[in-house]
Amino acid sequence: DSKLPSSVRNTLLELFGQIEREFENLYIENLELRREVETLNERLAAEGQVVDGAELSKGQLKTKASHSTSQLSQKLKTTYKASTSKV
Repeated sequence: DSKLPSSVRNTLLELFGQIEREFENLYIENLELRREVETLNERLAAEGQVVDGAELSKGQLKTKASHSTSQLSQKLKTTYKASTSKV
């Protein structure tokens, strides 16, 4: 059904697969970090310690997410430029 040449279609499918795997990795990393923060907060609470800003602020989370996103974006741009030069 596709009007695209098979080589272009295959390249796009490969790139989208890479994007999906990268997002899966980021999602898994995010879950693991949240669990770790929760565990550490519980441990501090059990010891009776209170730490200001024990949870990451939204600003800190956005900064970390922005950094990861910019790395992904740069990687995709580089891959896209390499792929389009082949086509």
